[in-house]
Amino acid sequence: MVKTLQHLKQMIQKDSSFSEGLHKLRTTEEASRFCHAHNIDVTPEQLWRQRGVLFEDGHPTWRG
Repeated sequence: MVKTLQHLKQMIQKDSSFSEGLHKLRTTEEASRFCHAHNIDVTPEQLWRQRGVLFEDGHPTWRG
């Protein structure tokens, strides 16, 4: 089963190494590929819409 945006949010909260790795990426395309490598099916566009709410610090992560 392919995981979705909801699973991504759960993984960010539960797995600090995953969260740190994702948070360090520079673009939504890189982040999407990172998520796909972890069996989470999210598009760059979905990530862009969530960029200020995925992480606890609330800072936007990826540039446009």
